[in-house]
Amino acid sequence: MGMMPSEREALFLPDAPPRSSGRRRRVLQPMVLGNSVYAFDEETGRVGHGLSGSRAMRALIDLNPFLAELTKATRHELAGGMVTRSNIRNAQLRGSVGSMVHIVLSGCVYEESSYGEDTTVRIHGSGSVLGIAEIFNPDLHAPTARCLNNTLTLTLPLTRMRGIVEHSAHVAAALGKVLADQLVTAERVYNRHSLAPEERLAGLFVHLLDRCAVPSTTYGRMIEGPSQTDLADALSVSRATVENALKILRDLNLITTGYRQYRFPDERELASFGKVRTLSQTVTGSTEVQ
Repeated sequence: MGMMPSEREALFLPDAPPRSSGRRRRVLQPMVLGNSVYAFDEETGRVGHGLSGSRAMRALIDLNPFLAELTKATRHELAGGMVTRSNIRNAQLRGSVGSMVHIVLSGCVYEESSYGEDTTVRIHGSGSVLGIAEIFNPDLHAPTARCLNNTLTLTLPLTRMRGIVEHSAHVAAALGKVLADQLVTAERVYNRHSLAPEERLAGLFVHLLDRCAVPSTTYGRMIEGPSQTDLADALSVSRATVENALKILRDLNLITTGYRQYRFPDERELASFGKVRTLSQTVTGSTEVQ
């Protein structure tokens, strides 16, 4: 994944069985949870051994879905020329605060676009590029964006990113992939109007687990930040509809809820109920932050 050898060792070697044991080496994959990176065991569904400090930052950059499309040299050159911003809940990232591009390394961001009297809401996480459409079309009106939890971004002026794109076909192609992914996500996650609200909500949670999960000592990872109103806006339904959908999911033991927190006892069952066919990483068990 582009990490330094020492980082690979820190993430993957502690859980590997001794070679003399004759046992097959466990396959551990990196997983972004909050502002750190953990090792994910594909066999057991457990996560553990988190990085911290500068090593976590380097790993977040190397694992970022947009930046990972670039060569290592280009990735770190681009990141080195950007400002790292740590944002608290409700911090405004875009809109009246200026024309900046934000590459989301971790966290959960609420973005609202307006067209006439109609508004569209999307919830973004790791790998999203806020301001991507305006990079290619300067005539577009910038959506507003605010943080739903502690969010880490790489930031640079929109005009500077346009200049980079003009001189780097590689960066332009990587941004094109992000834009295409956002369009596909809109159809596969947000526009499933033929399903029941509780099924749509379950599918949205599966998507958010993949993009903006944080550690959970109970189930490994969880969603933290979006309110019921935020979820209702994203699905274009009323708050009462989301409240009823959450009750159905709780009754089915697919979710437990707290104040802006959503935990999932069985992610596979959640995905099945939400009619999500493909899972990238499904977690059970608990984190062991070291």
